[in-house]
Amino acid sequence: MNNCVGKILLGLFAMLPVLAAGGCASSTSPSTVHSGGTSGGHLATGGAPGAAGNTGGSSLGTGGANPATGGAPGIAGDTGAAGASGGASSEGGIGAGGAIDSGGVTVAGGATDSGGVTTAGGATTSGGVTGSGGAGGKNTAGTAAGGTTPTGGSKPAGGTTSAGGTTGSGNTGSAPSGTPVGVHGQLKVVGNQIVDQNGKVIALHGMSMYAWNTQGTQFYNASAVGHLAKDLDCAILRIPILPNSLSTQTPLVKTVVDACIANGIYAIIDWHSGAGAQASAASTFFVSMATAYGNTPNVMYEIWNEPSGVTWPTIKTYHETVVAAIRAVDPDNIILLGTPNWDQQPNLAAADPVTTSTNLAYTFHFYAYTHKFAAFGSGVTKALASGIAIFVTEYGGCASTGNGTFDAAELQTWWDFLDTNNIGCTNWSVETNGETSAIFTTTANKTGPWTTAEITNPDGTTILNYIQSKYAATVAP
Repeated sequence: MNNCVGKILLGLFAMLPVLAAGGCASSTSPSTVHSGGTSGGHLATGGAPGAAGNTGGSSLGTGGANPATGGAPGIAGDTGAAGASGGASSEGGIGAGGAIDSGGVTVAGGATDSGGVTTAGGATTSGGVTGSGGAGGKNTAGTAAGGTTPTGGSKPAGGTTSAGGTTGSGNTGSAPSGTPVGVHGQLKVVGNQIVDQNGKVIALHGMSMYAWNTQGTQFYNASAVGHLAKDLDCAILRIPILPNSLSTQTPLVKTVVDACIANGIYAIIDWHSGAGAQASAASTFFVSMATAYGNTPNVMYEIWNEPSGVTWPTIKTYHETVVAAIRAVDPDNIILLGTPNWDQQPNLAAADPVTTSTNLAYTFHFYAYTHKFAAFGSGVTKALASGIAIFVTEYGGCASTGNGTFDAAELQTWWDFLDTNNIGCTNWSVETNGETSAIFTTTANKTGPWTTAEITNPDGTTILNYIQSKYAATVAP
């Protein structure tokens, strides 16, 4: 995402119809609008998130109190209606046609589907609302059986532990017991699936951080990461870094990675470059990350976010260069490879995959209001059938601009598909910009814990309900 005023969409899919519509990206649009023309991605500014649709439930900062584990807030589920449209863009809107950074209009949106999404219960197994999966109706507090505390039951520092911290050489201690990394350990790619240290298929669910301005980077701290892990049940965090901000953001990225390790969750280090390949700079950066973290099972590397305006052969050559640099230091952690047209055509990559290394997976991005499953699902299905593994490192329930209608029904269609195919995903994003895609309100504090009033609705509440509904299975032995 970024704070530029607008972008004109690039790279129309020839097979999809295009409808010129002010401010909406087409089904060929990118997931994100990026700053200063560096990539096809997010406007940082934007209006208030769309109202409507409570998915309700027990309060997010007031759930359960297990001091030892930090507790997990319960989010009980009522059906949330699709949200009304929000304000100006944040998360993308580059689609077909036009030049980057010219501030023109976007193309073809597509009508929202009606209906809401329910996520029954939503309470986690480590405390929170009632043992039956959450209290009943909207805004109903947890019962005494689950226990509630004003702070969400987490440790003041966000539940981080001393175990599992990194050393100067990049080695790590044992992951905290009962955490995602403690249960699953080193991940690898087998066929079209990601599996754990025991060969068990694993789909991880969590959030993407936000690097475009201080409304997002304020959460790049150990306390916030601890609460995202312990209170909101994120098994994985995606950590973007902007290539033109390496000097200021590299320390922030390392702070978040260190906190992920301390809390026993996985981390995706995301080179959020967009259009520009930057193979040399990316190689240097990822070598430094692999040197620091290559001996921990927590880390994955996403080496090119949303390639745009270039063909797959060009993208593939870039990947081969950066993969080789990482593998010289880290031989086994998973590397995530960007796919053409803003990570929306993994089928093109699957037809000619990178074969110079193992433990490679490919990325796919979607925004439910803009990217309908009927138009984009077949590409992912073909990619899986070709034998490559997929991870959705960025998605949202709104438009690709990061604003507009929250399409709960279409988002549920995508979630059903991801669940059926054991595909992990990280939602965009941890921010307070007032956009539909933001999970936090503009008044949310930067360190956590967070109350229900600090979680956006319907976006934040619906997304966190889904993430929390997956956590118990994620940490099951």
